[in-house]
Amino acid sequence: MDKKQMPISELPFNFDGLEPQYGQIKHAELICPGVYFIMTKFNTDRPRFAGEYLVVTEDSPAISPEARNFTTPLPTIPRMFLCEYDYDCKGRHVVEYEAHKYLVEHGLPLPEGESLEEARAFGREVCPEYFGEFPIPEKTPWGPVIRHDRLWNGLYWLETEREGWVLAIAYPLYSVLFEDTLALAAQIEDGKEAETCGYRFYTYRASCCPLFEMFPYDEDGWGQKIDGAALQNALLENFPDYGLEDERNSPDLPAEQRILPIPGVGTDFYRFPS
Repeated sequence: MDKKQMPISELPFNFDGLEPQYGQIKHAELICPGVYFIMTKFNTDRPRFAGEYLVVTEDSPAISPEARNFTTPLPTIPRMFLCEYDYDCKGRHVVEYEAHKYLVEHGLPLPEGESLEEARAFGREVCPEYFGEFPIPEKTPWGPVIRHDRLWNGLYWLETEREGWVLAIAYPLYSVLFEDTLALAAQIEDGKEAETCGYRFYTYRASCCPLFEMFPYDEDGWGQKIDGAALQNALLENFPDYGLEDERNSPDLPAEQRILPIPGVGTDFYRFPS
């Protein structure tokens, strides 16, 4: 048993009456006072994937009332709150951040590989209501920003004197990109470390690569601002070998999925403000 794992019998709660919804607790860890990570499993006659949750007590010294607003009160357990341990769960990021902040403030070590800076970056992506949106860069590798056009939170067009409109992508949004596409980006000196949430900057010409790769992850509608057909044409015009390279660093598309030109739509895939 590692230093965080704890006997299930020592939890200040149980899931009696909640097992049909959440499963039976099979594993428990103490993150900080009043905050627990649990794994559950459903009965073998009802095969389901194990669930992972954070459970918070109302009197936890680490978790603020604001953070509890992003959790769900457990109906049969007074003063207990729960959130799924899922990347897209707002409560997971808020509770975990405040728990880790408590550890730092009390001189206790964070879990290996964790940092408050990186937690804030992930939080800005999933829960800007608590963490705030990604800040709009004020400078680029091509000089200061004249004005900006918001494509999405952490995805900004920036107008510069030297390069015109360029695309800025915040960490961790660019983590889905292929290595060859990441290599097309420029960075500023104080934003090269992922932990600083530093931006990757792309010229308009090069921006067609990251935008094309991020399209499948567009669940919130920013892709509607992009002319997808023109984007595909721009990709072919500027990077004719795209999709034909080593799949470890860039897409390796089968013949039936190769990108083909679309006649009559041109290559202007975004309408900038006048």
